[in-house]
Amino acid sequence: MALGLELPWQVNDSVFAAGECTSQELHLHVGVIRDSFFPDERGVLCPVHDTVERVWQHLNIFEHNCFLHCAVPRIKTAGGQVVAVDVPWSRPDSGFTLI
Repeated sequence: MALGLELPWQVNDSVFAAGECTSQELHLHVGVIRDSFFPDERGVLCPVHDTVERVWQHLNIFEHNCFLHCAVPRIKTAGGQVVAVDVPWSRPDSGFTLI
């Protein structure tokens, strides 16, 4: 809820672990509901072709570093191209969340 995710996005796991220099880190693993469809640039709903692993740094939570991990879905568009879908928490090609 704190991330503002909407279906088909969901938090699949959270891990609170020791990071570098004995700091604590929160790692949130985000995914999509199985058999989800995403619109291509023409608005045609396309099934997930494959995924690509990505990591973003999020705002610190209670002074602990927070990271979002996601197997970002890629779709095959109606035109035959394979493209990654836009994730709601980041700008394209950014290593940080919007916040």
